[in-house]
Amino acid sequence: MSKLFKVLCVASLCFVTAACSQSTTPEATKETVYVEVTPEAVTLPEARDTSKTYKPSQDAAATACTVDVYAPDCSSINAENLADYLELDDVLYIDLRDYADYAKKHLRNFECIPYFAVIFDAEAGTDGKPQLYGGSVTEPVATYAESDELLHALFPQDKTIFLMCQSGGRVNQFMQLLAAKGYDMSKIYNVGGMGQYTNSALTALTTDTAELIVEATYSFEGLTKAGN
Repeated sequence: MSKLFKVLCVASLCFVTAACSQSTTPEATKETVYVEVTPEAVTLPEARDTSKTYKPSQDAAATACTVDVYAPDCSSINAENLADYLELDDVLYIDLRDYADYAKKHLRNFECIPYFAVIFDAEAGTDGKPQLYGGSVTEPVATYAESDELLHALFPQDKTIFLMCQSGGRVNQFMQLLAAKGYDMSKIYNVGGMGQYTNSALTALTTDTAELIVEATYSFEGLTKAGN
């Protein structure tokens, strides 16, 4: 190899090395700042809207709502605005209808705990009546020694609870029972009945399977009859 070729090769190598050196010079460090965005807290209205009125019975005159009236007409949350208060982490959403009705159509946020099948029947404790409480909703009589424990497990006393059924009537009954059992009723909402929920804002959250027929049997195992 001629001396001239060697010199040219060395010169070319130096040029390449210099070019690479320039291209790999680090730029000034850019610091990425992450900002945590906290969702705006949702403030719930008072459970009962005392500016409303309701009818104690079909033929009765309209009466002013009070905080201890649990009729759906007195609720501050109903079919018109429930969509604003769904999917909250600190709220339990409970549908009190029988599972057969729940399976046909329900809001997907709500879980099913059948009131008449599981919670209350005036003759609970007699043959074929396994409900947790009998007597009356204002003076419930525990069927089992564990009735109160199960009630608290299904409906924790430290939670805000939204209750619905078909028209709001059985929710009204159940709220009277909860009040009799010492619950903080300012945290319990009667949000009405599935029959009232035609709001288009809830269409995407509604499961509609009218063709589905369910036959459900309810019972408790391993409980001790009260008084035994």
